[in-house]
Amino acid sequence: MSDARSAGSLRTRCARRLGLDRNPLRRSADRLEVLLRLSVAILILTVPVAMVGVGRAVDHRVMRQAQVERATDRQVQAVLTEAAPAHGSPDPYSGVQAAWVPARWTAPSGAARTGQVLAVAGAKKGSTVSIWIDRTGAATDPPTTHGDVVSDVFIGSASTGLLLIMLLVALRVVGTYLLDRRRLRAWDAGWRAVGPLWTGHRSG
Repeated sequence: MSDARSAGSLRTRCARRLGLDRNPLRRSADRLEVLLRLSVAILILTVPVAMVGVGRAVDHRVMRQAQVERATDRQVQAVLTEAAPAHGSPDPYSGVQAAWVPARWTAPSGAARTGQVLAVAGAKKGSTVSIWIDRTGAATDPPTTHGDVVSDVFIGSASTGLLLIMLLVALRVVGTYLLDRRRLRAWDAGWRAVGPLWTGHRSG
């Protein structure tokens, strides 16, 4: 019997704290705020699910792109038609100074193609560099690597989670602000109606 009473008392206290009891003093704005809090809490629980979904979608897209690149792109040797400058910009991965230099290469169709390629600073005219070209023969980026896939998935998932949390926080803040304004208007109207009875002063 005592266990049943304790359980009932616990449920009553939890309902009161959550604003789910039938307290007649609670206004509609108070009940709406409870609904807002519960909705935001439930939606926050769905953020990891959304992050996983976006991560899988990005993984599928990037992997499909990598398969297309492996099927169509190829690596060829480009011949520099001019000498590279003695100084260039440090490569962020290797630290070697490199510069963009005019070069020519052969497309898959056999036609000669020209364009700017990245070469080591100080490379001589006529030297060769390895570049990637697509099916049309145009220079393109190297194929997508496993590290690129992992990076894209992480960025997509993290960005989704951060954006959703920011939106939910904004929803909570804006909703609470609007409800507070509604409560203040209700309190002001109530005071105008009851205040004169307490103070003996009437407006007008």
